[in-house]
Amino acid sequence: MRYRIERDCRILYPTPVREHHCQVRLAPWEDGNQALARLELRVSPATLPVARYDGFGNLTHHFGVLSAHRALEFTLTAEVETRLSNPFDFEVLSPARERVWLTDSLHQAPRLWDFVYHQGCLTPKLPEKIAGRPTPEWQEGVAVLSQIQEALTWVHTVAEFDPQETESVKTLPDLFSAARGTAADLSHLLIALLRGWALPARFVSGYQDAAWFEPDDEAPAGTAARLQALHNWVETLVPGAGWRGFDPAFGLLADDTYIRVAVGRDAHDVSPLRHTSKGAGDSPEVTETLSVTRLDGAPGL
Repeated sequence: MRYRIERDCRILYPTPVREHHCQVRLAPWEDGNQALARLELRVSPATLPVARYDGFGNLTHHFGVLSAHRALEFTLTAEVETRLSNPFDFEVLSPARERVWLTDSLHQAPRLWDFVYHQGCLTPKLPEKIAGRPTPEWQEGVAVLSQIQEALTWVHTVAEFDPQETESVKTLPDLFSAARGTAADLSHLLIALLRGWALPARFVSGYQDAAWFEPDDEAPAGTAARLQALHNWVETLVPGAGWRGFDPAFGLLADDTYIRVAVGRDAHDVSPLRHTSKGAGDSPEVTETLSVTRLDGAPGL
């Protein structure tokens, strides 16, 4: 699949600010499953963005406007080719070999342990029971992929995905009480479970094909498509395959209709926009738009 991505953001303050510094994580990754063909970042007032890679390999851009201003705007335009048309296309190992493969991977890349041992308010150690039901345990002798697929189903017994919700919970136990949450909330729950099984799991932010935002077949005629927005899912190190994406919001494996932007231990590591400025201390109004368009003329999902 080939996609064009246009991401616009406007930061408006009620009174002028100065020494306004921004960091954005909005550019797609480039690796074996994604090829970045074009990338452009325009900022107003005019300034020169500087590209850097953070500790997780995410491409970040930094820029600043020193003079007084009330509004800062930027537009990111990218074209990317996604190649993972079949996420099940990999060498299947026996359960005994899978553990050896994972152990070898952790020895060869010790930083992977960040995605096993990290705990926090969003990915804590899970209790033995959640909402009165037992938390799934690791099953020896069962394939990793099968257990992760079962975990995707289990997540929805704890909380349902609410596509209209825009605010994520502050702590994971809040999700247990609400029983509904954002894609980020469900991703954190899945990550906490997988790390409890000693599987490397990382939080992902990215873009999706526009067809994912179209109304469901059950929706009334004339229902408008949802506004496109950044999505979140999980990547787990699958023996024989490497990193594979799992979307607990929809209960699916990520394929070439998913475009990875940033990865981290949890949502705090992949913030799409961080900024600071000097002024009266007023909170700005931030407005954002996103458009993801197919360039290959392929039909929708």
